[in-house]
Amino acid sequence: MEKLEKKIDMEYDVYLKINKEDVHLITYLLEAEDHVMSVRNRVENGYIKIIVPGGLVDEALTLINSLNEQVKLEVVKIEPHNGIV
Repeated sequence: MEKLEKKIDMEYDVYLKINKEDVHLITYLLEAEDHVMSVRNRVENGYIKIIVPGGLVDEALTLINSLNEQVKLEVVKIEPHNGIV
């Protein structure tokens, strides 16, 4: 995945490839850390969408990637938030 120049005053959409049966679990695990990210149970193009403040993208990615031991997942795309929740 190419490096994204993140701006602190923006939000970003992080898309995860994850098995459908693990979405509920991953939502609880990721939202346990207050104010880092907002997991949307809406799936776009087969990926779960997470909204992350610009200043917390690296922290969010660290948390997401640490869950690979519990749940098989992959970050497939990060882009500026499109305004659609």
